[in-house]
Amino acid sequence: MSIVTSAAMALLVLWFCQRFYQQEIAPRLAAQTTVTTKSAEPQAAAVELAKAEEKIAALQQQLDVIRREQLSAQQSTRESLERISGVLKNPQLAPQPAIPAAGQPGTARIADAAPQISPTQAEFILLKERNRLIQYGDEAIATGMRKPLSAIVEYLRDPGTQHLQEAAQVEYMRVVRSIQFMQRDDPGYRLPLAELFKGQNLREEADVKPDALLKLLADHQQPWEVRVRVCFLLLGSNAPETNAKLIAAIKDDPSLEVAKHAQLALEQRIQRRFRIFDIPAIDEWWQAQGQ
Repeated sequence: MSIVTSAAMALLVLWFCQRFYQQEIAPRLAAQTTVTTKSAEPQAAAVELAKAEEKIAALQQQLDVIRREQLSAQQSTRESLERISGVLKNPQLAPQPAIPAAGQPGTARIADAAPQISPTQAEFILLKERNRLIQYGDEAIATGMRKPLSAIVEYLRDPGTQHLQEAAQVEYMRVVRSIQFMQRDDPGYRLPLAELFKGQNLREEADVKPDALLKLLADHQQPWEVRVRVCFLLLGSNAPETNAKLIAAIKDDPSLEVAKHAQLALEQRIQRRFRIFDIPAIDEWWQAQGQ
């Protein structure tokens, strides 16, 4: 009986201890574990975030260095191209040698001061000059002005631009052909006589004397439409200086339209044709007339 009683008491104590553990100790341990886990998760996230920020900062520094190097290289290339272009246009800008260089004793020679140009730089310069020629041609066609065409002619005359001769010839022919076949003036345009000849009571263009027409042609302040119409009216002019004034307009008028119509008027007056804007041939004919 004592053994049975002792066993029963032991089982009762064991049951009581297990129940106490499940109700009191186990919940506390679970709560503490949860708190520890929750507190550890933000710490781990903070560590990972710090590492990511460090990597981003390092990458940003590398990008800043690369960007600075790119900007420095671009600035250096731009300055080199501008310097080389300036030297090619004006050889006097090329640096001169400070002292003579001697290759052999008693024999003096001057070091070559020509700028060192890489093939890539030469290609850039060629493209830049070619683009400038195209811009001149576009401007001449769009505006009908002589100035951009004169710039193209300078390329043809300059011995230092032999490498651009063909490109300049192409742009010159493109402009000339466009001006030749383009009709920029209004066929129905008539001179505003009341504005041009105030107080003279002129009603018809035929009433305007040739001397007055020649003054209008030489007045570059007048609209180009006025000077173009004057070229047409000078077809029947009997003034002795008419042909000379027309030739002057072909050579000097700032408007290519006026120059074209002045040549057309001259050709009809003398019954002879020239190539468009062939000023040397026109000058040769004029000198042959003994004028």
